[in-house]
Amino acid sequence: MATIRQRGNRWQCIIKRKGHPLLSNTFDLRKDAEKWARQQERAMDAGQWIDRTEAEQTTLEELLKRYAKEVSISKRGKDAEEVRIEQFKKTNLAKYSVASITGQMVAEWRDSRLKEVSGSTVCRDLTLLSHVFSVAIREWGIALHSNPVSLIRKPPAGKPRDRILTSEQRAALVGACGQCQSPWVKPVVVFALETAARRGEILALTWRDVDLERKVAKVSGKTGSRSIPLSPACVSMLRSLPRSLEGHVFPVTIETLKQAYARAVTRASIQDFTFHDLRHDALTRLARLGLNILELRSISGHATANMLQRYVSIDAGDLAKKLAAR
Repeated sequence: MATIRQRGNRWQCIIKRKGHPLLSNTFDLRKDAEKWARQQERAMDAGQWIDRTEAEQTTLEELLKRYAKEVSISKRGKDAEEVRIEQFKKTNLAKYSVASITGQMVAEWRDSRLKEVSGSTVCRDLTLLSHVFSVAIREWGIALHSNPVSLIRKPPAGKPRDRILTSEQRAALVGACGQCQSPWVKPVVVFALETAARRGEILALTWRDVDLERKVAKVSGKTGSRSIPLSPACVSMLRSLPRSLEGHVFPVTIETLKQAYARAVTRASIQDFTFHDLRHDALTRLARLGLNILELRSISGHATANMLQRYVSIDAGDLAKKLAAR
């Protein structure tokens, strides 16, 4: 039987039931305390009661911190994921207890986020948030009725970006990167343009992964490990680099790289060209050199040819020239 008593200007409800922990909650109105008591006792009578104390006392921000410490730390792309987690922690959603977060709240955040970034970026954000809730429910024993992310629609990914640099723009970008305060920005960008490697793969690269004699490097990313060829320009650049004490080829943080790269793009007078577009540019140039689909996939690490196709821009004019040459 629930006991409800007034404490100051609020109402405290205490439920003692054999076989269950002592439950206590405080409300502004007596009717809210009575309603809560009925809900708890009804669930106990039906054998459906679960202890939601931890879920009610844990905020999403606290959950994200634990996820970063226990889950993200072991991932290959941990640096990029930690940046995404830090962005989540700054949202209003992060201030709520995980028990109170509904699908509607996540949907409102989704719609607001779509005004700032692409559908593809929001999809990646939602995938991470969904996994945070799933781990909390399945592995940490935090009692939630459901994963709120699973209740909402994901936005369409949108059309693949089609940004390719001209040779003049490419030279201007590399030159602008050379003006950055960090001496590592230019080498990172050159490596990206020459190898089509992902940002996380580049920043995780160590000298043990590089064989300058064979002109290959082993990169590890979200699709596993693979060996990629190094062009003469890439080998020359790598030979000129000092060796860092911790062994990383490019000892620069993802945040420093992001900010410096954005400023370099502006200095080069290039519009709307993200770091990931370097991968698109590199793969398109490799395709134009005549590499076949299997060779391109071995370099890019794409699981399917369809995914690779999103990154390679094929110009109809170039195809017409090939047909005319036959």
